[in-house]
Amino acid sequence: MDPVHFTGKEVLDMAVRIEENGLKFYTDAGKAARDKGVKALFKTLAEDEGRHIRVFQDLKKLLGEAADAEPFDEETESYLRAFADTEVFTSPEGGKKVGKEAAGEAGVVDIAIGMEKDSILFYYEILKMIREKDKAVVDSLIDQEKDHLRKLNAIKAGL
Repeated sequence: MDPVHFTGKEVLDMAVRIEENGLKFYTDAGKAARDKGVKALFKTLAEDEGRHIRVFQDLKKLLGEAADAEPFDEETESYLRAFADTEVFTSPEGGKKVGKEAAGEAGVVDIAIGMEKDSILFYYEILKMIREKDKAVVDSLIDQEKDHLRKLNAIKAGL
């Protein structure tokens, strides 16, 4: 059996979903935050997620439809959305719930760190499943997520 191979466009579809979930998480967590530094960081990260969504959508346009890519059927799209929701940033409504259940600001930051780590791991796994010519796109996603992780670790050190 052949391994699964995603095109860059398909990976970007998943990335957009992950970033949409991250945007919702950081927006909700930022509203619930009391510490000014944490509130400001979550606001910045939410803005970053919004920018990432736009960047990924632009990258999808640049990639265009690969001639050798099979159509993305409804069942596959549903699966990818479910995977992104459960494996990386939970559901889009998860941010508000996590913010309420976490043990203070440090707890929310710890959860955000875990989520960013999960997204990085997700993208590293995706690298194994995509065509060679599309790997630069995923490498770019990984770099952006690592930047979020650095920012979160810096704020955690100050709490």
